[in-house]
Amino acid sequence: MAKSNVLIKSKLKKANKLMSEGKLAEAKNLYSQLYATNKGNPDIALELAIVHRKLGEFKETEAISRAILANSPKHAYAHLIYGSALQCLEHMEQAISEYLKAVQFDPKLVEAHYFLGNIYQLTDQRELAAESYKTAVKLSPDFFEALNNLGAVLIELHQPIEAKKILDRALKIDPNSNQLLCNITDFYLLAGENPEQAFYYANKAYTADPTFIDAIKSLGKYYYQKPDYDKALEFYRKAYDIQPDSAITGLIAQILERRGEFDEANELISPLIKSGNTDYQILMTYSALSRKFKNQREAIEAIETKIANSRFDKPSLLNLHSELGKQYDSLKEYNSAFINYQKANQLDREFNKEVVSLNEIRDLNNTGKEDIDKWFKAYPAEFWQKLPCSENHSKRPIFVIGMFRSGTTLCEQIFASHPDVAGAGELRDINQFSYKMNTTKLHDKSPAALVNISQKQLVSAAENYLKTLDSYSADAIHVVDKMPSNFFHVGLISRMFPNAHIVHMIRDPRDVCLSMYFQRFSSQMTFSTDLIEVADYHLAYQRIMQYWHKVLDIKILDVVYEELMENQEAMTRKMLDFCNLDWNENCLNFHQNIRDVNTPSYDQVRKPLYKKSVARWKNYENNIGPLIEQLGLNLS
Repeated sequence: MAKSNVLIKSKLKKANKLMSEGKLAEAKNLYSQLYATNKGNPDIALELAIVHRKLGEFKETEAISRAILANSPKHAYAHLIYGSALQCLEHMEQAISEYLKAVQFDPKLVEAHYFLGNIYQLTDQRELAAESYKTAVKLSPDFFEALNNLGAVLIELHQPIEAKKILDRALKIDPNSNQLLCNITDFYLLAGENPEQAFYYANKAYTADPTFIDAIKSLGKYYYQKPDYDKALEFYRKAYDIQPDSAITGLIAQILERRGEFDEANELISPLIKSGNTDYQILMTYSALSRKFKNQREAIEAIETKIANSRFDKPSLLNLHSELGKQYDSLKEYNSAFINYQKANQLDREFNKEVVSLNEIRDLNNTGKEDIDKWFKAYPAEFWQKLPCSENHSKRPIFVIGMFRSGTTLCEQIFASHPDVAGAGELRDINQFSYKMNTTKLHDKSPAALVNISQKQLVSAAENYLKTLDSYSADAIHVVDKMPSNFFHVGLISRMFPNAHIVHMIRDPRDVCLSMYFQRFSSQMTFSTDLIEVADYHLAYQRIMQYWHKVLDIKILDVVYEELMENQEAMTRKMLDFCNLDWNENCLNFHQNIRDVNTPSYDQVRKPLYKKSVARWKNYENNIGPLIEQLGLNLS
């Protein structure tokens, strides 16, 4: 008997060695021999089940695992292997059940928590995936794959601060993992503050392996967000050539829809919908296209059926409700639209828990409007006149500022239709310069932040900013930066570029705030998900602009959105005159200017001016009483 046990152990050791060397077929033969004469030995059976799984023989894995569990129903690892076979056979619910049994019978079984995280991620249950990965990492702090996947899930859940900490830990373990580099790219794209870093990590992964699908898609995502749709399409199509699948098709169709190539986008999406494919990205693009092809009812039914019959994480679910809001609004069913927008905003607030900008806005208001009032006394015109100036006399930048959804994209499109002007979109450079130069606390946007600023800093900032403009156009006489929130930094701009042109878009506060409430912004603008907070933001913005008008000698042109709608040519001439630009008819036909626009107004700037968006708030006056009251306005 003892000799027999020694022989079994020797063969088992040899089989294990063969499996570790990747000689799976030989290992399977040896395990099979051992299993044939030792079916009561769960360890041998388990090893045979594992090698079957590695060979892709999942039904054999399933059968052997079941046999083990028939005799040892609390065998945690057998539940794990059984679950993995079921997952590979696409029996997801049963697989989850087996993984849960594995962690029930052995709460310290790291692989079970990791496999649970993986399957939850695959089935779009990201909150549960994050919890499972966190447990795996707690049990095994240097478990690279769990750290990497946890970082990816936290990004998808819009938790950038926690994600960055986790990804940094993973980076110390394996700085050359291409998958990790792609996850770090996603972090920078979500954070939105440093697109150069996003490109750096995506390109590093792509350079290491030009056939790595996720690296190719990461570069596609970078160029989509930039936006450079030609380059984005180039990379997405490259990814599709290597690995054709519906997800990449959805990404390609999304760009085509954004560019107004509706027929081409529909040719890609329609067959997928007809075949029953209602994956998230496919459904979102199909819904956007339905407003062009007048089949909104079918899209609404598809989305509502999907919501009722599927499990979504909060980011996906809120976007689906937001899309339903757009659909019902397009059909003039305003109450149904508002209900869905409201659901989207409630979900948005639930998962965006790490956002610091909300607290910034609250500080700006609650401490509050009085603080801004104090600026008038503490930092009068003399304060700004005494501050250093870069002495950079460039008139190249045109800054378009105002509230989000106030018409800044339209304004940029009008300017960019002039042959001497290029549009750069929403540049974050001024905000980043402000943080770097800040001499007080990090997020202080008050004039106090610039008290100790030096001319050297301003000269460097101005030169670097002009280099950024060069990267968008080396030839244009003017380049437009339409970052709306630069209204915070007009004082800094006046010190960097005393001859800059600043165009300030003004729109009815009720329309602005309602439009912001209806729009999905980044996780850094959670205030837009609450009618009272978005009203407070608007009140603070108004007071800040009053302050700049009073204390600065830099020229600011106020352009009222409603006047632009009513008197397009007169207001366009006024804008061009302000920037010393000759009249050009193209500026009236801005909708014919083919350029990539990646803001919520991408569709509107492809159309001639229309007044549909003026006084839009009246469609929702029964829903927005608290907003109007907070703004100090009335319904007239």
